[in-house]
Amino acid sequence: MSDPGSTLFFLRIVKLVLEVALLALLGQGVVWVLIRAVGADPSRNVFHRTLEVIVSPFTRLVRLITPRVVADRHLPWAVFGLLAAAYIATLLAIVQTCVGLGLPLRECLQRQG
Repeated sequence: MSDPGSTLFFLRIVKLVLEVALLALLGQGVVWVLIRAVGADPSRNVFHRTLEVIVSPFTRLVRLITPRVVADRHLPWAVFGLLAAAYIATLLAIVQTCVGLGLPLRECLQRQG
């Protein structure tokens, strides 16, 4: 992408998708802890399953990358690591694009397009 505006737009979309997935994974963990504290089965909870559906593409990706290297019980941590690394890389790409434009970072992040 040669246009800096479209590059920033694309990076912001990627950042948004990663934020949603990270928050869904965090929410899934919190709901799992609360459900297990009550003694119920998390797989029967609608909210837990909804969050699981949101995170499932990233879970499948990690399972594809690490076929049996990562145990199933550690898979959410591996997904979190992948999402966190991708989020940081996206933030650094946004900063690099803003600096490349010669704009102060604060002004660049506040721009709409």
